[in-house]
Amino acid sequence: MSGRALVTGGSSGIGAAICRRLAAEGWRVAVAGRSAERAGAIADEIGGVAVVGDVADPDHDPVALAAAALGGLDCAVLNAGVIADADLAGTGADDWQWLLEVNVLAVHRHARAARPQLAATGGSILMTASDAGVWGEPAIAGYSVTKRMVLQLMRCLAAEWGPEGIRVNALCPGDTAPGMVTTTAGRREPGATEGWLPPPLGATVQAGDVAGAAAFLVGPDAARVTGVGLLVDAGMRASSTGWRIGGGA
Repeated sequence: MSGRALVTGGSSGIGAAICRRLAAEGWRVAVAGRSAERAGAIADEIGGVAVVGDVADPDHDPVALAAAALGGLDCAVLNAGVIADADLAGTGADDWQWLLEVNVLAVHRHARAARPQLAATGGSILMTASDAGVWGEPAIAGYSVTKRMVLQLMRCLAAEWGPEGIRVNALCPGDTAPGMVTTTAGRREPGATEGWLPPPLGATVQAGDVAGAAAFLVGPDAARVTGVGLLVDAGMRASSTGWRIGGGA
């Protein structure tokens, strides 16, 4: 498979793994991230290009920058996201604004910006949601709500833009290592896996596992797949206790 892909949040964790996997499969990749150093390092590693900026900034347009650098787009992987460790009562107005702007509004804005490019090429959009968007997680309630919104956004756009030949899908990763290491508020060690209970398959999901699912969903084997939120969680959601951290609710 070859094509031109933008990956937001591509400089670390799941996003970096997706960049590496797509490049290995022949894609030309624009690695988007807030850090020029980290995005540049991944881009240099895979022979891609770096797109630097904050997705929360309405004036930053990673889609236009990626399309200009690559000569167009065939895929937009909208992976950038943030998380706050708080229940609903503890999620303040500033946290809500931050979560909504990055996890929902920026995703919609960038999907809309990519629409003309993808309609011209019969391309696809892949959003990173979460297993927390499939069932509620009270300990990260605001994040859970916004990832549910991502899933509904994905379904609505799949229905609206399908006639234009644009496929829209989402990934729903479970506990993943390495995961969100730079945009986590309230965690002692962002991205740490200590204390996680093993899922039914016995091992924590790795970022490369999620990247493999991403490569499938944006590739030709998924040509008739749209409107799907794919769980990649090693069976966590098949178990009523598999997602609990350290035995707590």
